[in-house]
This record gives sequence, C-alpha cells and structure tokens, in this order.
Amino acid sequence: MKKILTLMAIAILALSQWVNANPKATLTGTWELEYAIYKNQKNEVVGEIKDKSTLSRKILSEQHFAFITWDKSGKFTVAASGTYTFKGENYSETIDVTSEARLMGKTYHFNGVIKKDLWIHKGMEDGILIEEHWRRVH
Repeated sequence: MKKILTLMAIAILALSQWVNANPKATLTGTWELEYAIYKNQKNEVVGEIKDKSTLSRKILSEQHFAFITWDKSGKFTVAASGTYTFKGENYSETIDVTSEARLMGKTYHFNGVIKKDLWIHKGMEDGILIEEHWRRVH
C-alpha cells in the first residue's frame, strides 16, 4: 500500500510539473491590466497606465482571447477578440472582431513571461513599444 501511495504521489507531482510547464494551461483564465507603459521609437514614454487610470480585462481560453477596456468612470473605450498562440516566450494574437476598425485583422507579436499570477509581455504595436503587466483574477 505504501508503494502504491508513493507511486501515486510521484505521478501527481510529475503531472503538476507538466501542467505548470504548459504555457496555455497557465495563460488560460481571466486577467486584469495592472500596469502598462508605451514608448515611441526614441524610447520616450508616450503613455502610461497605472493606479487603475484605465481598466482592462482579458479572458483567454485554449485558443481565443477577448478584452474590453474602459475608463475610471465606466465609459467603454475598446473591445476586441481573436485567436492567440503562446509558445515558449512568444505570444501572438490576431484580432478578428473589434470595436476599433484600425485593429481589425492585425497580428501582434510579444515576448511574454508568466510569474505565478503576473503575466508580462512586451512588443511593438503600431510603431509603439508596449509593456503590459496583467494580474490573474480567475
């Protein structure tokens, strides 16, 4: 009996390590924007989101994402959805539905890492270097 329990414990540990190593498994869920900084090609800060000055929520399933952004007063800003991939540290999303026409059909590529419940990704978006910090809420 002790050998069976030991083998089960080893199997559970091995499985949990595989799940934690699988980026999609750790990215799937609901995230809220905690911080963002935007820089132009001269590395000058052209925008920053902090202290919940802008609110955004992103929900990811195994292959799809959707986000909505609003301001402190609750006024809607933008929403979009589409498909994504996350392999290693490479995160890409392609927008196929959006409230903002300029985003339609675009694919964005980011370098992303997940540290527990914090997801940080950096990359170029329409000539602007962005860095976003998302906190898992579910």
